[in-house]
Amino acid sequence: MSESWVQIQAEEVEALCSIFDEKQWKRDENSSKRTYTLTIDHRPERAISMELTFVDGYPIDEPLIYNLRGPWLRGEERQELINILENIYLYDDLYCFYFQHCCRFHSRENIGKPVAFLWADALRDFVDRSSNSNETVTAQPIEPMVSQCSISAATATLPPIYSDETFEDRKSVFQAHLSPVHSKEEVQLVLNKLKENKKIANATHNMYAYRIWDEKRNAVLADCDDDGETGASSRMLHLMDIADIKNVLVIVSRWFGGILLHNDRFKHINNACRMILVNHSYIKKAPDAIKNKSHKSP
Repeated sequence: MSESWVQIQAEEVEALCSIFDEKQWKRDENSSKRTYTLTIDHRPERAISMELTFVDGYPIDEPLIYNLRGPWLRGEERQELINILENIYLYDDLYCFYFQHCCRFHSRENIGKPVAFLWADALRDFVDRSSNSNETVTAQPIEPMVSQCSISAATATLPPIYSDETFEDRKSVFQAHLSPVHSKEEVQLVLNKLKENKKIANATHNMYAYRIWDEKRNAVLADCDDDGETGASSRMLHLMDIADIKNVLVIVSRWFGGILLHNDRFKHINNACRMILVNHSYIKKAPDAIKNKSHKSP
């Protein structure tokens, strides 16, 4: 393997630091080991802490060591969480060996891949659930949606929303969404409706850009938002500017997979934005463009 475990660990820790604030992700300064604690506590009554020890050799030669803590987490619910985590690792062909409260995860084929972020994502989903929910939590992204939606007649009309297929690079998953909009109010309605979907709401980033032709002002209204992925939405808006696209909103969701993509992430975000605009005829399709159909529910 070309990367040393030191570099992989450093990148994984850096990635987690960029996602969680210093109260949620802390290093244990009293430990002689590289031990961090991730606390998911936006629902205090269901707060969980996960202690992660990055041992020498992880992830290439050694497993990640973790310890779960939560006053409410016992009995069936604790076993349910363990099963969820185990299933995530089984999806990646990883095998789990339990040692009372401390677990080590070994992989027959995937030693060398960082796994801490997958656990963090699963914990966040688990805490978000109500205590009586029977929903199965996974670390997988949403299936392609989306439908033409309607809301109360007392409010503005919600435009149709479309989504492209998801695509993946090094466990980060991307998905573009598009809606024809003619006002800022419609933009907000679309953003709100998309975030009613739990997986979209829990995406690491939902960056967006829009351009709207304002006939009264005889001018284009344009704006964008990075949602934590600094510089991403301005690139999307630049693409829309140079193509002189009007009356459309594009959102790109990214589910971070624990491996830093560096500048490749901007390439993927821009490509996702471009392809959904191509698919809906806002941009002329190049002869060799890759097909990537959008979905609209009946």
